[in-house]
Amino acid sequence: MTETPGRDPDVLTTAELATKLGLSSQTVRRMANAGQIPALKTGKDFRYSWEAVREVLRQPHREPGEAADEPDSPPTPQPKKGAGYRAQRRARTGAQD
Repeated sequence: MTETPGRDPDVLTTAELATKLGLSSQTVRRMANAGQIPALKTGKDFRYSWEAVREVLRQPHREPGEAADEPDSPPTPQPKKGAGYRAQRRARTGAQD
């Protein structure tokens, strides 16, 4: 990846983030629109902080509408599925370029 002079290397375009996560650009945009990953809307596209995205994807996966775990109950294993899970796994393992 070629860096533009003066550009923060932590800030990525949709295509750059998709490459790092091993996902399609469309999937990354859908995740941003759904609020699954932090993103800053810039016109028609988004910009992403690699560190912020990694931090979010390192968190345990929760299905939409699912209540937070009760402190007295043991954690329930979540199904491993979908692009969001693959992105989380790559972020946890520290997958680089």
